[in-house]
Amino acid sequence: MLNFTEIKSSTSLKDDLKHRLKTLTDRERKYFMMMYPKSGVLYITSKPGIAKSAISKSIAKKMGYRHMDIRLSMVDETDVGLYPSVDTIDGVKCLDFIVPRWAVEANKVPTIIHFEEINRATQNVRNAALQILLERQIGIDFKFNEGVLMMSSGNLGEEDGCDVEEFDSALNNRLIHVDHTLSHKEWINNYAKDNIHSLIVSYIESYPELLYKEAGSNTKAFATPRSWTFFSDYLITNFGRDSTVSDLLPHIVESAFSYVGNSSVRFIKYCNDLINITAKDILDRFDDIESDLDKFNRDKNSELINSLKVYKLKDLKQSQISNLIKFLNRIGDDEKTSYLLYLIDSEHTDPSDPKTKKFFSEFREHMINIRRINSGKN
Repeated sequence: MLNFTEIKSSTSLKDDLKHRLKTLTDRERKYFMMMYPKSGVLYITSKPGIAKSAISKSIAKKMGYRHMDIRLSMVDETDVGLYPSVDTIDGVKCLDFIVPRWAVEANKVPTIIHFEEINRATQNVRNAALQILLERQIGIDFKFNEGVLMMSSGNLGEEDGCDVEEFDSALNNRLIHVDHTLSHKEWINNYAKDNIHSLIVSYIESYPELLYKEAGSNTKAFATPRSWTFFSDYLITNFGRDSTVSDLLPHIVESAFSYVGNSSVRFIKYCNDLINITAKDILDRFDDIESDLDKFNRDKNSELINSLKVYKLKDLKQSQISNLIKFLNRIGDDEKTSYLLYLIDSEHTDPSDPKTKKFFSEFREHMINIRRINSGKN
């Protein structure tokens, strides 16, 4: 973790800070730079499930900070520094407050404290939290040091169906107000590609407007980045990352509604569409299904390629070979090279067949790579 004890005079620590800043996304960098001066309080608001918690955790991890999440709607005032105690000063008994353990721990190492759901907290809790956020202290004696950064977040209220308290103008003027959003590209590139099942990622890539879909009248569950993450964890934990669409579909039909509500209907249709297109469709009616192929992820392409391996190139009609070439030109270079290498090593090709020669002539660059691979083996 970063040591901020001598940050103002240490060139090496400043350089380390600049290096870590480069690892942040644009939005993460914006939020960190708003917290870092400790002047005003960053206050981000959004609908539920739009990764408010996740972004503060990500910033802390990348910047080398400890992360503390104080969910204000779930605590009472004693958890945020208003637990009373009696002290004696010059023989006079005085009312004082006991500093919570998390505050003491925060001062030990660089820490980001995220006060969540501040506009859903009770009045007493909110007042206690705001003293911490605005004055960076608890009571009279305890002060947070320079290594502690703070941010807060809240929900929108009527717009997202949450009960919230409105802040007065004096308080609003002390907050740094940011409407927190999360585009499908941000979610996919900065999080989902490494953490979410590829089937869900490809679905959101095809239908980005369905990353967030508000609840219908007949369900409490609805689609958000958070609920898609929960559903992905269910699929990966129980069935693995490499499970096929065919293997997953019965479980998706059974459980998706519980996670993403009415959005499950379209997701199930998407999965059925993936299953219904086969290798034979690729060979016989490529032009008819080409637009559907845009929805396919790498896993489905791999599944189709494996299915194509049962067809002998020398037995295919010229029209089927043409369709096969069209399909291969749509997929990644690694997958394409792997399939061509398989054809060369298998007994499914006849080197003297004109159709075979014409087929391989379409992939000259890949054939050069394959010759290099084979020469390396020898």
